[in-house]
Amino acid sequence: MRVEPEFVGDRSQVAWWALTLAVVAVFCYVVYSYLGAFVLGVFIYYATRPIYSRLGDRFPSRSLRAGLALLLIALPILLLIGYTVVLAARELGGLAAIDLSDYQTSLQPYLGDLAVSNPQELVTVLLENPQRLTDLATPSTVQDLLATAGGYAGLLASGLLQLFIALAVAFYLLRDDYKLAGWVRRGLADDDAALVAYGRAVDRDLKTVYFGNILNAFVVAVVAAISYNALNAVAPDPLSLSAVTFIALLAGAGSLVPVVGMKIVYIPVVVYLAGLAAITDPALLWYPLVFLLVSLAVIDGATEILLRPYISGRNLHVGLVLFAYILGPLVFGWYGLFLGPLVLVVGVHLARIVLPDLVHGVPVTPDAVGADPIPDLDGDEPLPSAVERVDDGSVASEGPREDPDGSGASGPDADERP
Repeated sequence: MRVEPEFVGDRSQVAWWALTLAVVAVFCYVVYSYLGAFVLGVFIYYATRPIYSRLGDRFPSRSLRAGLALLLIALPILLLIGYTVVLAARELGGLAAIDLSDYQTSLQPYLGDLAVSNPQELVTVLLENPQRLTDLATPSTVQDLLATAGGYAGLLASGLLQLFIALAVAFYLLRDDYKLAGWVRRGLADDDAALVAYGRAVDRDLKTVYFGNILNAFVVAVVAAISYNALNAVAPDPLSLSAVTFIALLAGAGSLVPVVGMKIVYIPVVVYLAGLAAITDPALLWYPLVFLLVSLAVIDGATEILLRPYISGRNLHVGLVLFAYILGPLVFGWYGLFLGPLVLVVGVHLARIVLPDLVHGVPVTPDAVGADPIPDLDGDEPLPSAVERVDDGSVASEGPREDPDGSGASGPDADERP
């Protein structure tokens, strides 16, 4: 029997480890290059997983279920966007009825013949004298317009690419998550109950946090609908809005937009109301100010600072969840709204499950899964240390807990999930 020298086996191990690290480095670079899209995909996955699970009884095909779950989440947003475009087109069409005669004197020195009081007259002037447009179309102007259009086109293409990657990540996670979980459990976790329990704890709380964003958007829409309808009831007639409930729905959807949030909805409304008040009666400017204060204090402030941490982090400390949502976008950018909670959940359960046992030099055990990282204790009762848990046998008697929400421990794919 041929026996290879020991250094040959060691050299083979080193080569395999070098190849593995190189592949992992390339993979990490790819993920980092599109980190926002991947994090958004993880958020969409957890937000749609409850819907995906409910479709299991009616649609046996995993691919069909994943597509339907994504469609059910995307369809309301697409309907809101479509209705917004229709309303915007209707309002732009109404501009033809605006009388600009009051501003004609001020605009005459700058626009010349183009300073007309009726928009239809503008078309007539341009048709009678097309040279007015050619005088404006200088090479530098055209170059600036093309550069601006190219910049917006590139931004739009980048956004669509990011969205496609996010949807693709969410789709394949919905369809094949049990395969990934099974590979991790069999290939990496082996008999490590702590790793399996840690994965389950992170999975459960990510589901709570991310699906809580959807619930928070619904709560924001309800609060905005009540507030805006109440404001509209006391609004002066010239400033009354005809689509208040629709604006509230847009505010709920806007709460999912990182960094700016629902400001993307109510700030343009405030600007519109202020401009309308300035034209009709400057004495009515009090109403846009009240609208802004209510939006900032009740709809934006109360829901974001008070409700979102409670809704999104029921198993986590409310203060930690609050800081995750505040600091995430500030540190990481637009995708920090999703990456911040992910870092929080991973770090909290690492500190709760793994770190105490590592510090005390005892084997890592799967106890305290899903517990509050800052538990509420009556009086000065100390927490049991990892050493005390080992001494009294509580750790040895505990095994990995089952997933209480049923997402990973039941159903046809339960044998493949960790």
